[in-house]
Amino acid sequence: MNALTDLRLNPHLLGLPPYVPGRSIEEVQEQFGLGEVVKLASNENPLGPSPQAVAAFRAALQEAHRYPGVADQRLRQKLADKNNSRYQASFTEQNFIMGNGLTAILRTIGEAFIFEGGESVICTPTFPMYQTVTQRFGGKCIRVPHKNYRYDWQGMADAITPDTRLLFICNPNNPTGTLLRRDEVEALMARVPPSVVVVFDEPYCDFVADPNYSNAIDYVKNGRDQFLVLRSFSKLYGLANLRLGYALGTEAMIEYLGRARLPFETGDPVLCAAMAALEDEAYVTRVQKLIAAEKQFLYEGFAQMDLDYVPSEANYILLVNLPRPAQVINERLLQRGVIVRPMGSFGMPDALRVSIGTRAENECLLGALRQTVLD
Repeated sequence: MNALTDLRLNPHLLGLPPYVPGRSIEEVQEQFGLGEVVKLASNENPLGPSPQAVAAFRAALQEAHRYPGVADQRLRQKLADKNNSRYQASFTEQNFIMGNGLTAILRTIGEAFIFEGGESVICTPTFPMYQTVTQRFGGKCIRVPHKNYRYDWQGMADAITPDTRLLFICNPNNPTGTLLRRDEVEALMARVPPSVVVVFDEPYCDFVADPNYSNAIDYVKNGRDQFLVLRSFSKLYGLANLRLGYALGTEAMIEYLGRARLPFETGDPVLCAAMAALEDEAYVTRVQKLIAAEKQFLYEGFAQMDLDYVPSEANYILLVNLPRPAQVINERLLQRGVIVRPMGSFGMPDALRVSIGTRAENECLLGALRQTVLD
């Protein structure tokens, strides 16, 4: 007998599609009896975290028996100082809220704004969690299809209704790596009513080279309450396993979001690691240079195999129009010890997303791809 038969279950949760994570190295090693496995599936930093961040994390563990203290406030102040310098702003610690990864921030936003039938607008394919957090709280997610792997900002504007509460913009977009550029953002914002919260989800912003990248922070800097900018420590800073993200907004917006945030959501060791990561600018530069160089290396390798890809402004590349079914290529890559990300769960069953790794990892990928698509 099903133990839940007699219970009243939340229909919004029952209707949620499960999030499909990338496969782990250990899982693939066990399944195929492999030793060395290269994981290029989850847009992770191939160099790992800064040694300074690791040291700060270890030091903070000495107080692991205590509840979190002032580290949250200190990190928020560091973020304010960093953004004030970069964007000529006057933010304070009250402009930031931390979360257990950006997924926790997204959940907080959903709880704060999706109620009584509220709607969100997204442009697909994009990060699946936007739809998940909308449905979790009983809302309706309006999906606008991309145009040639780029945001259809006019279609998004047309999709806004009186019930629209949230408009999600992943920029650069996951999984396409394409941008909504500054002029496009400005044109879209001109059509967004003040009752709609615009969420700029930007975990890959530090890899963007296009000078026309939109500066979403300007909207917050100018005191616009309806705008939120989301950033992460998972990608550039290599702290994915520590789960830390944050939102930047006006003080009024952040105070309101705080009402939906759980207490002690992040621990001091994680926050201390993030502070140290922010200060290690030499390490950050090293990561950015590696991603830029290796992206070109992969472009050249894909071109030699006549593989189509979408030029990316992030630390991953989307392979499209594949010569064989994506699932077939993915399975053969796994057998050769290379993990990439099939895009079926993103609504693109015929595409693969490849994270940019080190030169050795990328050479392994290209070699496995040659054996898979050219043999």
